[in-house]
Parts: sequence; structure tokens; C-alpha cells
Amino acid sequence: MKTLKNRHTRVLLSTVVLLTVGWLAVPHAGQEDANDGFILLTTDRDNPSNDGICNPPQCEDIYVMAPDGSNPTRLTHGGAPIGSAGYNSGGADWSHSKKLIAFQSNRVGGIPQIFTMNLDGTEQQLMVSVPGGAAFPSFSQTGNELCFHSQASPRDIYVVNVHGTGLTNLTESYRKPGPLGEPPPLTGDSTRCDWSPKGNAIAFMNGAIGNQEIFAIDADGTGLRRLTTASGSDANPAFSPKGDLIAFESNRDGTPEIYVMKADGSDVPERLTNFTAEPTPNNVNVTKPTWSPTGDLLAFHRRVGAQGARGHLQVYTMNADGTNVTQITFTPSPGFSGFPSWGKWSADGVPR
Repeated sequence: MKTLKNRHTRVLLSTVVLLTVGWLAVPHAGQEDANDGFILLTTDRDNPSNDGICNPPQCEDIYVMAPDGSNPTRLTHGGAPIGSAGYNSGGADWSHSKKLIAFQSNRVGGIPQIFTMNLDGTEQQLMVSVPGGAAFPSFSQTGNELCFHSQASPRDIYVVNVHGTGLTNLTESYRKPGPLGEPPPLTGDSTRCDWSPKGNAIAFMNGAIGNQEIFAIDADGTGLRRLTTASGSDANPAFSPKGDLIAFESNRDGTPEIYVMKADGSDVPERLTNFTAEPTPNNVNVTKPTWSPTGDLLAFHRRVGAQGARGHLQVYTMNADGTNVTQITFTPSPGFSGFPSWGKWSADGVPR
């Protein structure tokens, strides 16, 4: 017990030091600007499951790493080997100004709810809970609020103050028919929200699996607008640091790939990745884009094997034009590393 305690203390202390002095000296291939920030990810690298799907579901934890995949540091310690007690933590997002990380965890009652913690993993506490669970939080630019989606069907987008007050459902009213029987603008589940850097809009995906589209809504719940109209699914929107672009996943050309479009949806989306050109496209699942602080790079995860329902995920980075695709995690099969979130940082290493 003393060894484990000392090891945990060293890990947290190392994290504090790294986050204080910054990993800004670690260069990224092809990237001249050293302001690359840090990447949060969800992984079972230290608690690998037997089948790749965490069964029982207690093997996922949150780590932080440099943009080239080096110096992975564990922030949560709920994961446990098969047959042992534990809980999952994942879906993390950085606060731009409050020096907090928000994430989902099923540590209370076995249902995922929204928690926060300091950047070094300390002071982990429940922030808000909703019936049926909550997932994938996204902070506002001020750090005073965050959005997330509920887990109970039909899923909705909520906003809440960072102290857990002022919980508001933004999308529920849009699932109702109009006064003359017009079809509701939203059908199915609304999930995976992302708050714009300007603070005035929230992007999310809505619809049945296989036919999802990307929408945006004002932060006060007004001004719903549809941004994509292609066949298939458009999912997992992510605003660029300037708020003028949205990166997202789409299978409009067959296999899911990463695309980018103007934030108002007014242009034809540009395809950035082309993994379907590889010999085994059936093993490919490219999703969850996230921008670097400078907007020059994107990170995402890709399924590189067919093990388990989740598959063998790994995190990649690439230039914002789709070039220089680089794998940065190498978690042994059947484990996974995915759901990256790139922190927004100023030149002195302070979150903004």
C-alpha cells in the first residue's frame, strides 16, 4: 500500500510540474509554433480488457499527454482489471479560463454523470447529475458554463453553470410539432455538443443513428439552424479556435472521414482524410476531431482493428489541411486510446 501511495503521489506531482512549466518545448512534426498545448484522452492502456469493450465496464481512465503522444500522465484512477471493482472516466474537456477539466464518470450509482477536476487530477467532484445519466461536456469560452447531452432517450442538449446550478434543456422544445402540425425540427437524439470560442453558439448532432445531421443553436436556446444536409451521418462537430470553421465526421462518401466546413454551413464541406483508400477500409472508423490551440492541427481517433464493439482505437494528428497524418498513441490490442480533447493554452502555458 505504501508503494502504491508513493507512486500515486509521484504521478500527481509530476503532472503538476509538467502542467506548470508546460510541454511547450516538445515540437510536433511539421509544426513551427511551439504553442501546441496538451491533449486529454480516454484510454484503458493500464487496465486492458479481454474483449476491447471494458466488460465489466470499469477500465477507462483519463490521461493527459503532449501533442506528439509523449509523457502520458494518468489523471483518474477508477479503472480496474477484469473481475475487480472500479469505474470509468472519459469524455473530458478543458476549461478555457477556470483551470478545470470536465468529464463523465459512472463512479456514482454506475451511471455516467458530469464531474470536474483540477488540471493535475486533484479535487474530483460531482458537478451535475440528470436522470438516466449525462455525457461529453464542453465548456463555454468563459469557463462559467458547460453543455452536455443526457443519456436517457430521447437525448437532449443541456447547459449548466459550472457550480451545477441553472440546469437548462436547450433542445426539448424543438422535438415538438409546430402549431399547425409541422414536423419538429429535431428528431431522435441530440448529442455531442461543442461550445463555440465566441461563446454565442453551440454545435451538436441530431437524428437517428445512420442519419444524423449537425445543427447549431444559440447559447440561450434560440436560433436553431441546420448546418448539414448530406445523406448518411454528419457527427461530432468541433469549432476551430477562431470559431470560423467546424471539423466533423461524415460518412457521406461511404466510410467515416474527417471533413471541415464554414461554421455557418454555407460552403461545401472539404474532406480532409482518406483512409478508405487503404487496403482494409472495413476496419476504419475516423471520428472525434479536436483542434490545436493555433488551429494549425487536428487530432482525432481512428479504429485500426475490429476487436470488440469499440474496436482498437488510436489517436492521430494531422495538419489542418489533412496532410501529415501521424499516429501518436500505440496502445496494445485489444485496448484503445481515443476521444482526444486538445487544450487551449496561451504562450506561457496558462489555459485561456
